[in-house]
Amino acid sequence: LIYCYRKPKTKRAKRFLEKREPKLNENTKNAMLIKGGNANLTVTEVLKDIYAVKKPFAVLYKRKNITRPFEDQTSLEFFSKKSDCSLFLFGSHNKKRPNNLIIGRMFDYHVLDMIELGVEKFVSLKDIKNSKCPEGTKPMLIFAGDVFDVNEEYRRLKSLLI
Repeated sequence: LIYCYRKPKTKRAKRFLEKREPKLNENTKNAMLIKGGNANLTVTEVLKDIYAVKKPFAVLYKRKNITRPFEDQTSLEFFSKKSDCSLFLFGSHNKKRPNNLIIGRMFDYHVLDMIELGVEKFVSLKDIKNSKCPEGTKPMLIFAGDVFDVNEEYRRLKSLLI
């Protein structure tokens, strides 16, 4: 990759460029949560709960965005550059794919990989007795079975979720 480096003209631009340059210890990845054109209540609640868990490092787009990530990624790349996010979660709902979530990664504001998942049974954070979780708490993930180490697609899903 070839970058065109410009010298910053203001102190604010200099700080902005210093934030973006490579570091020894990288920052936490930011995620953008996007609601699709026809997202139902379940998908909206899933996006809100994931936003609540990932709160300081997430951006929730509440307006309906009519986009299809597998067909055209330009709008995702635009939102990624605008909000400086390297992860995305797109929620939608239709007859063929009910309660659909698309999880993906970005590299240099271009889509690296995407995985499509379906929500079958969802319990909201509001329904759990102790639903208050402090900001910045990391959830515990358990990947049961050796299929997550053997199968390439499951290994990619595990990497994406972690």
